[in-house]
Amino acid sequence: MDSHLSIALSAAVPLQIMAIKERGGVTDEDFASASKFAQTLGEKGDVLLFGSKKEGEAADLFNKTAKAIAVLSYIPDGITIFGGHYESSPE
Repeated sequence: MDSHLSIALSAAVPLQIMAIKERGGVTDEDFASASKFAQTLGEKGDVLLFGSKKEGEAADLFNKTAKAIAVLSYIPDGITIFGGHYESSPE
């Protein structure tokens, strides 16, 4: 079952992966940032799923989620989340 979120992420995450590759690959700092973001996503996941009254809050959270997923796609076997599977190689 595809949700609007999974469809949007299926477009946004590959663009984030391309950006990571263009700048030379994923770094330890990227992994630390993605790890730190996990708490934010846990606290504000409802904003990602249902939107917010604050201008731009849901969009900002969506973009940060797409970037974190792109980073985590570099772990062995990738990441499956929100109905999609993302897997990248360091090449």
